[in-house]
Amino acid sequence: MRERYTIHRAPVSVGDAMIGRIEYRFRGDGVRVAFTESRFRLATDNNLPSVARSMVDVAEARGWQGLRVSGHEEFKRRVWFEATLRGLKSVGYEPSPDDLQQLRREQDARQANRVERVQQPGGTSPPQAEASAPAPGRRKTVLAAVEAVLVAKNVPEQRREELMAAVAENLAQRIREGREPRVRIYDRDAVAPLAGATAVPAPTRAVERSDPTPQR
Repeated sequence: MRERYTIHRAPVSVGDAMIGRIEYRFRGDGVRVAFTESRFRLATDNNLPSVARSMVDVAEARGWQGLRVSGHEEFKRRVWFEATLRGLKSVGYEPSPDDLQQLRREQDARQANRVERVQQPGGTSPPQAEASAPAPGRRKTVLAAVEAVLVAKNVPEQRREELMAAVAENLAQRIREGREPRVRIYDRDAVAPLAGATAVPAPTRAVERSDPTPQR
């Protein structure tokens, strides 16, 4: 995520209240916003495939099990495709027979790519570092989840980069040792919905948590 975007926390007015949202800006262009993140909503104003994938990355990292997608048909199709591949329920888009066929081809292709441990003579097992290393997408998801938490906590950028470097090194060490990285995200600082608040104008494409009831 960090190689594609710079992440900023931006204040937003809702009625008389000030709340925050996270902006994912294209790296190399500090003004152009790729998409935004709030408590139960991700939004964008474009249909780029890379942005759709990144939005699903963030939703997955936050533990959303179901997504409600709205906006342009091509954007909805891309989010549905990415979410379904990862086992996330997606509503708001009705796939065509061609979409379903493409999804099956991609699922079959991913199932064919695997690495398994082989027992060595004498019953000993080879080192697991390479075989048990998570896929690149998993590593990126973990790093994106950690960074999203640091941004939400309003950690200064310099300190955030130091922490991310330490997390990346720790993750690499776990991979070398054959240990699966696990990160649990707690949305403790999320702002509760405000009664009577006026909606903030938002981009036309959106991904929302389909069950916006906070877990207790």
